[in-house]
Amino acid sequence: MTLQQLRYFCAIARHASYRKASEELFVSQPTLSAAISALEKELGFLLFERTGRQIGLTKYGEQYFHEVSPVLEQLERVTDRARQMASAAEGHLDLAYNPPLSKGFIPAVVRMFLDQPENRSVTVHFHQNSSRRIVEGIQSGCFDVGFCSWIPGAARVNLSPVLTQEMVGVVPPGHPLAGKTEVTLPELGRFPVVAYSPHSGLRRIVDEFWETAGVAPCIRAEAEDEDAIAALVASGFGVGLVAKMRALRFLPVRQMKIKGISCSRTLYLASSAERYLTPAAQRFLTFIRELAGTRRLPDI
Repeated sequence: MTLQQLRYFCAIARHASYRKASEELFVSQPTLSAAISALEKELGFLLFERTGRQIGLTKYGEQYFHEVSPVLEQLERVTDRARQMASAAEGHLDLAYNPPLSKGFIPAVVRMFLDQPENRSVTVHFHQNSSRRIVEGIQSGCFDVGFCSWIPGAARVNLSPVLTQEMVGVVPPGHPLAGKTEVTLPELGRFPVVAYSPHSGLRRIVDEFWETAGVAPCIRAEAEDEDAIAALVASGFGVGLVAKMRALRFLPVRQMKIKGISCSRTLYLASSAERYLTPAAQRFLTFIRELAGTRRLPDI
């Protein structure tokens, strides 16, 4: 049994005519007859019966048609949708990124991409996740492209640096360090710390900064991203060392430059090194790399 046979059967059943089905499908009537005969032989019962010059469904053929027809229609819809998502003219993009990037960076770069004439029909699904989950999603094929931190051992994933962010210290208003504009890590590390969670791609990076500065911070709380860390800092849980984000300006925390050691993180563009990418996803990768190469990416 083939899909082609089932399509032939449904067309003949709808029209109650081999001739009309032949015209719709652009195949000869003998081809239709041979296909239906083979299908009936496989099924073990007749699908059609003739009354004079007319043909109609048998009792069993009618039941079969009512069962098969919706399945074929659903298959056609799914196929059309998949073809549309993968097409060069339209296309689809599953984009993953760290939650703080949703405040301005992601909307800005996607809007710039979609404003290009060749991309105006592209659809985008947005997925917020941790860097590790983003890399896992790229590996499994759930995501086409991602923005994330470096994840060691990210097999079968291309990680291209696109942007560098300064790391800053954050403290609540009224804190002993709140009046400073710059601070060393030993100064910041004298106070309880709100750290990135172990699942965050930045946790390893920040731990290395503390270690380089000879500081063993007292970690009082952990959170996934800059927004969550800043909220805990504002509530008095401790101080933080986080990637500088525009959103921090709207939170009740004080920011300070880190002096005495170079503190920054790199944002990476992630994509599969092996899996198929739609033309839309390929164009997005090229677009972001060109923006990064000419330093035209929007601020985070």
